[in-house]
Formats: sequence, structure tokens, C-alpha cells
Amino acid sequence: MEYEGVNMNNDSIEYYEKNADEFVLLTVNADVSSLYKEFEGHIKRGCRILDLGCGSGRDSKYFAEQGYDVVAVDPSPAMCEKTRTLSGVVTYIQRAEELEFENEFDAVWACASLLHVSRENQRKALIKICKSLKPEGVLYCSWKYGTQDREEKGRHFTDLTERELQALLSDILNYQLIKMWRTDDARPGNKQQWLNVLLRKDCNVISKN
Repeated sequence: MEYEGVNMNNDSIEYYEKNADEFVLLTVNADVSSLYKEFEGHIKRGCRILDLGCGSGRDSKYFAEQGYDVVAVDPSPAMCEKTRTLSGVVTYIQRAEELEFENEFDAVWACASLLHVSRENQRKALIKICKSLKPEGVLYCSWKYGTQDREEKGRHFTDLTERELQALLSDILNYQLIKMWRTDDARPGNKQQWLNVLLRKDCNVISKN
């Protein structure tokens, strides 16, 4: 099944539709093994993972090869097709802030994907992700480090710092912080820093969202 009704007027989605092949070449071989190690240290082998913002399919392929049960989501049909081709996993066309899953996943991997969600929709996206997780489920996500809302080469970026992310999370009671840290860009020659976070769904909190 693929979800219908995706709004293709979004500039970031249009960018990936037009530049899918170039994006894959730039990202598919990036070494994110240190991020995999952090993430896998908090999940069980063979568990069910949602690759949110699957892009080239690099991460879906890795997790599937490690024996995890992987489902991939991306708002770009072109990226979903790239992921299916590379990894063979089931893919859905869906935005983070419009997820329709509930208590389905042991973990969500959102590597460099929520950064395209507008600042005003970040909270909504994180709540939707939380609902998709099973009790005690784990979320990994990352943003480019900074304070700006900006457009770059046809894409929207919402940058975050530790303080901004902590403020955002303080308004969402259902997450426990596991770890927050910065990393350098995995692509050679790119000096961008990234803000990473690992969170756990707190099943002891009654959601008011």
C-alpha cells in the first residue's frame, strides 16, 4: 500500500524528485557506521524499524542486511523508488508530520530527514513518530547544527542547537532522553556539523497530545 494525497508543492520534495540520481550518488556511500553503532546499542536484533526519510535507501539496506524488519517512508516518490531498488524493503510515500502508524515499530531511524520539516511542524512530527513507536521504542534523529530556517538549493532546512532541541522536547512528555551529541558530516570535504539525539518512548506517561 502507498498513501495518497501527498502534497507535491513542497520545494524540498520537488528538489528530490528532480535530483534523485545526484542525491543518491552523494549520499549512498557515506560512512555512518558510528551512528548505526549508537542506535543498535539500544535496540534488539531483528526488531521492527521505520526508516523515516529513507532517501537513497542506504540505511534501509543496511538494517535489512542485519536482519531487522524494515519499513521505509519518504515524501518523495522518487526516493521511495530508489529505496525499493537498493534495499527491497516496503516503502510508503508519507511525510513525517502525517504518519499514520500506531504502536507498530520498536525503533524509528530519522537520519537527516526531520531537518526538512518546518519549525512550526517539528513538534507535530515528533508526536506522530512517538505514536508510531511501541512502548519503550527508540528514536534516532538528526538535524544540521545551527539556529536558522533557510532555503538552500531548492530545499528548506530547519537547523537546531542543543538548547532549541531541549526546548522542543520539553513540550513533549512522552520521550526520555538517552543521548544528545554532535558529529561532523560523513561526506568528504563537507564541514557541516550535525546534532544527533537518541530518545526512548516513555510508556509511563499519559499523553495529553
